[in-house]
Amino acid sequence: MNCWKNNFNEKTLKQGIKYKNDVENIAYDGYAFNATVKSKFDVELILQDNLLYDMNCNCSKKSSCAHEAGLLYFLEEFPEILEDYAEETDFEKISDIDINGDLKVISESKLKKFLKKEFRKNPKLKYNFIKHFSSESLIDTKAYERKLKQILRNGGKEFGYYKLHNMRTPLKNFIKKDIYTLIQQNEFELAFKLLNNIMDHFIDPIYWSDDAWYEIAYYYREYVTFLLRHGKFRKEEESHVKKNVDKINDIVF
Repeated sequence: MNCWKNNFNEKTLKQGIKYKNDVENIAYDGYAFNATVKSKFDVELILQDNLLYDMNCNCSKKSSCAHEAGLLYFLEEFPEILEDYAEETDFEKISDIDINGDLKVISESKLKKFLKKEFRKNPKLKYNFIKHFSSESLIDTKAYERKLKQILRNGGKEFGYYKLHNMRTPLKNFIKKDIYTLIQQNEFELAFKLLNNIMDHFIDPIYWSDDAWYEIAYYYREYVTFLLRHGKFRKEEESHVKKNVDKINDIVF
């Protein structure tokens, strides 16, 4: 735990040390420490062999925020908390359990009852469980599509073309927040589809004189470049996107 400060800049550490007194509702599930900081931010720290492996917070900052630093300062000041939880979780004993043998004697009804209880306590566990065993996405695809249609509709049209300047902010936020979240959740196909839907509406030269177009084109290029590297799409879809990216590069660069 000694090197954790290397993950933060000096300004964030100064803010984090102020938050160490605002840590509450600490819990450990055998995998991660969870706590509430400043009464509203949920922080998760994943430790392995007393080393910081990963951390997450539901605030607006993408990573290494002051709330995470606050919890780490708190644990640094009270190391006995880490020791207490380590004593409660004897992994050597757990590894000796015959899981296959135990599962054979557990009834289906008892297993369902246990899972329901754990899911109520840990929504993230429920999400991961369903995502792992379900062949279908947990994302409401229609909701994202409706939101994009509403943004376009609210912007209005003139002479058959969308008024891009009217939807600059909501469209940019949709790309930066909604589509970015989809990418983080590995929902590459839906993110790819929505990005192309947007650019297909605004690839016409009539929009190139609008500053908003350059913002949208920038995020489109960055996101689809990532998706092409990490996702798998039909050849015709990839070809279509590459043409859009080439056109953007020619115009902007």
